[in-house]
Amino acid sequence: MNILYEFEHRLLPTWSYRSDQFYNDLINIGEKKTLYTAAKNVYDSQKMEFPFTEEDFGGFHVRLDVDTVVALLRLPQPQETPLCYCAFIYMDVNTNRIAYYTLEKGTDPVDGRDMQFLCGWDSEGNHKQYHNFHTDNFRLGDLFLIRYFYAVFRDLKGIKLPDEFKEEKENTRVLKCPACQKEIIFDGSDINEGDRVLVLCDYCLRIYQLKYENGEFLIENKIQEDKAQG
Repeated sequence: MNILYEFEHRLLPTWSYRSDQFYNDLINIGEKKTLYTAAKNVYDSQKMEFPFTEEDFGGFHVRLDVDTVVALLRLPQPQETPLCYCAFIYMDVNTNRIAYYTLEKGTDPVDGRDMQFLCGWDSEGNHKQYHNFHTDNFRLGDLFLIRYFYAVFRDLKGIKLPDEFKEEKENTRVLKCPACQKEIIFDGSDINEGDRVLVLCDYCLRIYQLKYENGEFLIENKIQEDKAQG
């Protein structure tokens, strides 16, 4: 595991933050070939057998809004904690600000159930965990993850998880999920006119970007499903 861990948790974030060539290769050569070649070179440099094929890697890149591009990096299916299912490189095309996020394999220490952890590495080499899910052996979807990390990258007010706000309060807000019609309950106490917030439906794992305008929360998703295929 160690060499793959180093590749996913040390080298990829370092290259993401410090290597224009790596980012250009992802865009121009393609995520699959770039990741395969980079990983194989790391194993070869350590004179270790390379256990993967090019098909174990993949990804795509997409512009999310006028300022934001994301490259999704698909990595070999993780067999151990905390190897990654995939990683995401976000870039602000105007300021060149970059962020590197990961979806990591984990285990619930209480009951041993599979979990997935939404995490990230900053440019100083610090690791941060944002949230985790019991997912019963299925991987969180690309669109869910792209929207989730978009909220982190753009410093929106964060995803309000419904189970955090079950108790009725003066500022409790309720949105009916357009997809499954279940109630999404979130705290609106720190939301002001013109603010944007991402809310999560914990029944169908869809995320909606809302804008608070004229006393109402309007759904204003930044990306469409057909724009994030690859």
